[in-house]
Amino acid sequence: MPTLAERFAGPHGDIPRPAPVEIPPPLEREMPIRVAVIAEGAITPLGNSAEETWENYKAGKTGIVEHLYPPYTEPTYDERGNKIDPQIRAITAGTIKNFDPMERLVRPGILPRKEVLFKLESYAHYALAAGFEALLKVKTHDGTPLLIPRLNEDGTPNRERKWIINSKLIDPLYAGVSVGTGFGGGDVSAEVMELLREGKIPSGDHMMRSLVDRAASSVTQAFGINGGAEGQVAACASSGKATLNQLRKIAMGEIDLGLIIGTEGVLGKPIASAEFDSLGALHAGQDPRKVSRSLHKIRHGFTMAEGAVALVVADINWARRRGIPILYEIVGYGETSGAGDNVAPNGIAQEQVMRMARRRAERNGPIEGKMINSGHYTGTPRGDDSEVLHMQNVLEDKQNETVLFASKRLSGHMLGAAGNLSQFLAGKAIQEGVVPGTPFDGEKMDELYGWDVPEETRPEQELTDAITNQFGFGDANVTLWSRKTR
Repeated sequence: MPTLAERFAGPHGDIPRPAPVEIPPPLEREMPIRVAVIAEGAITPLGNSAEETWENYKAGKTGIVEHLYPPYTEPTYDERGNKIDPQIRAITAGTIKNFDPMERLVRPGILPRKEVLFKLESYAHYALAAGFEALLKVKTHDGTPLLIPRLNEDGTPNRERKWIINSKLIDPLYAGVSVGTGFGGGDVSAEVMELLREGKIPSGDHMMRSLVDRAASSVTQAFGINGGAEGQVAACASSGKATLNQLRKIAMGEIDLGLIIGTEGVLGKPIASAEFDSLGALHAGQDPRKVSRSLHKIRHGFTMAEGAVALVVADINWARRRGIPILYEIVGYGETSGAGDNVAPNGIAQEQVMRMARRRAERNGPIEGKMINSGHYTGTPRGDDSEVLHMQNVLEDKQNETVLFASKRLSGHMLGAAGNLSQFLAGKAIQEGVVPGTPFDGEKMDELYGWDVPEETRPEQELTDAITNQFGFGDANVTLWSRKTR
């Protein structure tokens, strides 16, 4: 008797998969987009730098640990001694370890102490640290750096804001920044309400900490990026929206260089965890090794996480003229909004966004090697099903050349930063010819149709392309297509 997976497998199976979804022809005036990725930075549950994060992913380590919010995660008992479930059932999360804003932001001279400690929330702290790491890596062929020491008007070093964009390398008006976040500093509103209840008056610092665009504005203040600073909000697709913002500005000739940051800082207070847990969206398992089960046969929800990932992108010709190494290229993109449900995935809109990204990528050249699909795969029952089934329709002709990878299995779901993490890991995979594993504790989901999902890290030297998906609540969908530089 055939297994369920075999019955699902392809056009001869007796369990139908979704019918292919058509997309309209491109508009005649559609601009091609082909942008270089030239640097990366990261603060994630798996490491406090891009390299540490990547090495730990390859090693199969997890950044998910026990994370409690006493008394909200503790059970209570009624008068008869009957146990009452805690207010928040999820007790695991992908946390940032050993991150000190003083050490990472104040001592290196990124921003003054007062600004860092009293006017910025953790999501902005992570964004600044990841962005600084990425910007520091950008150098020309002769070693000229993008970031240089900032001088006061009298020529002495500025000791509180030590760094600035090198105007001899790029005019600051032609460099931009876009930061994607789902929550931003939203937790601050709870502090304000508590103060008001106590008869106290909030300070102006509360307002500055709560602004969604605060991370973007703090980056411009820190490094003198003057070509526009924007905060993008689209739930779990926020990183993708931030990326599209900078890609389009480069394609339109508005800027030569863009800093894209996805960031989230939601674990310091129980607000976001309580909200998602009330939806039934979080995995309430006790063992950190058995939650966030992306692509697993038995999935019960995602696991909260936080952190930031930064990418520096540039016009390809601008980078080449200056001899700046190109890590890889973004050659295709898609963006849709299905507007069907506040939470449930819209498979049609997901398939459309993937088809658009593939079509635009193939306008920049054919797929010549193998691919990695670094999907949104969160470990929710309906989300993983929908994405896999519709990905099958888009990439079926490339199934033998495609490897699947689920970043959230080891990190948890970094919400507004999750898309940039998936993009960063897919980019590293095609740079090094290595696919990180997606560990399983049990069986893979039947709907995988026999697609290749390695459980352990393995070499894939023929990797040339990557497709990354970001799907947010409210049906905000972004897909990016990346390619090894030829």
